[in-house]
Amino acid sequence: MNQPQADVLIIGNGFAGIVAANRLAAAGVDMVLVDENIHIGGQLLRRLPERLGSAANHADYLKKAGQRFIAGVKSKKITVMNRTRVLGIYPGREVLIEENEKKVRTLKAEHIILATGAREKFLPFPGWTLPGVISGGAVQVLIKGSGVLPARELLIGGSGLFLFSVAYECLKAGAGVRAVLERTGVADKLPLAAQLPMQLPKLSEGVRFLSKILFSGVALRFRQRVLEARGSGRLEQVVAAKVDALGKIIPGREKTYAIPLLAVSNGFAANVELAQMAGCEIEFLDERGGWVTTTSDDLETSVPCIYAAGEITGIAGALKSINEGEIAALAILNKMGKMGEADFHLRLKKLLSARRRHLRFGKYFNLLYRIPAEDYLAIPDETLICRCEDVTMGELRKAVANGYDTPATLKIALRTAMGDCQGRTCGPIVYDILAALTGRSQAAMTPLVVRPPVKPVAIDSLASFSE
Repeated sequence: MNQPQADVLIIGNGFAGIVAANRLAAAGVDMVLVDENIHIGGQLLRRLPERLGSAANHADYLKKAGQRFIAGVKSKKITVMNRTRVLGIYPGREVLIEENEKKVRTLKAEHIILATGAREKFLPFPGWTLPGVISGGAVQVLIKGSGVLPARELLIGGSGLFLFSVAYECLKAGAGVRAVLERTGVADKLPLAAQLPMQLPKLSEGVRFLSKILFSGVALRFRQRVLEARGSGRLEQVVAAKVDALGKIIPGREKTYAIPLLAVSNGFAANVELAQMAGCEIEFLDERGGWVTTTSDDLETSVPCIYAAGEITGIAGALKSINEGEIAALAILNKMGKMGEADFHLRLKKLLSARRRHLRFGKYFNLLYRIPAEDYLAIPDETLICRCEDVTMGELRKAVANGYDTPATLKIALRTAMGDCQGRTCGPIVYDILAALTGRSQAAMTPLVVRPPVKPVAIDSLASFSE
């Protein structure tokens, strides 16, 4: 097989990946940095097209730091492979990739850093598959990647701070935001005050977001839940309702919005599939956002010479990803003999102290914004859960009642997670629904087995692969 050798292969070029790449390249390490996106930097560091104006590209502290990391990657001797999908990881740190949707081949490295980030989670509701209902991340991609406003006016709903980021960027790009419907209450966020002194960049970012939203006249509605999306062929109306502190709908407090676009998001799930395929241990931790990759203090996984950094070890934001990119890089330099033991442990001690602060910050938000079991139990039977295989909530309820009460048996019975997305969308939803229906913690479940290819691959690309 065609197997270019490298000291280090970094999968993912978000904050964790580019921080690690800069540190390793500065020490003369031969490396390859791969990512499926067109540009370096991941979702957070996407840059808005200039035609949207300079105001749209206002850079905060984190984005300015990110741009410096990107410039560092471009100036150093690093093999950067954009538009490259990782399809699988095999024993001996052999990685199967697809380049530019045209060619499949393998790479092999002495060390691998998994910096695969996270994806959005969703709480299904009737009509969530209508054209005009999209994710908050998709809104960002359209604006930042193409300079396209998905609609002149939109509604934003779900749970988490990401909703306010989406609203801010829509307003900066010239879109009208009718309202932001957030699942939790104002009082629920009061403990946040204790976290802010340790997260000044986040405080600055939050103030900027809220100022823009409030001065633009956007309605902020808390303890709101999206109940239904309606329309003939595409979205025309959204029905939302006020909920109490326990999440129960308050009768008579429903509201209908006539709107062409609804952006929804309910937090994030770590992309652990490649870690699973590589044989790395994963674990379910509510305080870190769900299923995450297990690591030692220096971020080495249970598989020697494979490291995990960023959201894959726990959802906690860019500062944690920067911190962990540094830790993983230093650990590899130490293992390669390019860094002294005393220096390594001194620097690791400081980095681990900062990492604990970032994890505490993440714990607060992950527990605050997790979707309660009651919300899943309230999903109507006719609601689609697995979009690829047309599996409804009613079918899930019936299957679980008949004893198919694990991710694997549900997959056999209903084909959940067997469509084009390979469970990337419905997988986290099915785990949460199973926990709600059975009363069991996800920690007691066995997650679905991951097989290659992790992402869809063109037949023509596979045909290019040869021994």
